[in-house]
Amino acid sequence: MGSSGKAVSSPRAAARDPGPMNGRRAIAALLLDETPLTRESLSAGLSLRDPTLHMRTAGSLGEAKAMLAAGTPPAVVLCNVVSLTPPNGSVLATLRNVAGAFGGTPLVVLSDGEEADLPLEASRLGVRGCLPTSVGLAVAQEALRLVAGGGTFFPSPFLHRLMQRCEAAADDPPAPPGGAALTARQRGVLQRLREGKSNRVIAQELGISENTAKVHVRGILRALGASNRAEAVRKAWQPAEPATPGSFSQDRRRDRGQDRD
Repeated sequence: MGSSGKAVSSPRAAARDPGPMNGRRAIAALLLDETPLTRESLSAGLSLRDPTLHMRTAGSLGEAKAMLAAGTPPAVVLCNVVSLTPPNGSVLATLRNVAGAFGGTPLVVLSDGEEADLPLEASRLGVRGCLPTSVGLAVAQEALRLVAGGGTFFPSPFLHRLMQRCEAAADDPPAPPGGAALTARQRGVLQRLREGKSNRVIAQELGISENTAKVHVRGILRALGASNRAEAVRKAWQPAEPATPGSFSQDRRRDRGQDRD
C-alpha cells in the first residue's frame, strides 16, 4: 500500500508539541499531589483533554521546589493540600505552608469540600483559585487557564461561603474579658458555647463543618487553659470568679453530653 508522504501527528506527538493548537496558547502547569492515583489520573486526564496544557507532576513539596529551582517555573501550580496533610493534621496549616512556597507562581488548590474554611483562608493567603473535586476535567482545565492568564477561580458555592464568613465577621461579637487572645471565629464559637449549643448547631449557624467546629472548640480550650466547655465560658466571662464545686460537677456532666453530639 502506497504512502501519500503526508505526516500525520499522533495524539502523543501533539501533546509534546509546545506550539498552539486550535488557537490555544500552550501552558505549563505543575501538579503537586502525594497520592499517586489521583496525581497520575488527573495529570493524564488534563493532558489528554487539552494537549496544549503541559502537565508536570511532583509527589512532595520538596520535589516541587526542586523542579521549580532547576528550570523555568510553570504558569500555574495545582496542589492537592489534603494529600500533603499528615493524619490528624490541619489542612489549613498545610495550606499556609504551601501558599508561600512558589514565590510569584499562581497557586490553585484542590478541595474536597470537607474543610469549609479552606476557600476563605486560601483567599486570605493570596491563593488564586480553589478547585472543588466535584467539578469535571473541562472546568478544571479552564480554571487553570484562567489563573495562568492572571485571573482567579472560586466557584459560586465557595463564593457563597466566603460571603457568609464576611457577614459573620461583620457581626463578630466583642472579646469577653478573659478571651482577648481568641480569634474572631473562636469568639463566635465561644459565644455559642455560652448559649449551650452543640457542635452540630454551631457548625450549622456558622456555615462550617462539624469537624471544623470541634477544632475551634479545642483551640478555645487550649487558649483559655480550660478542660471543658463550661470552664472555658466561665474563664472567658468571669475570669476572677471561682467556680463552686457543685456547679463545676454539673458543668462537667453537661459538657460530656455536648462532646458526644
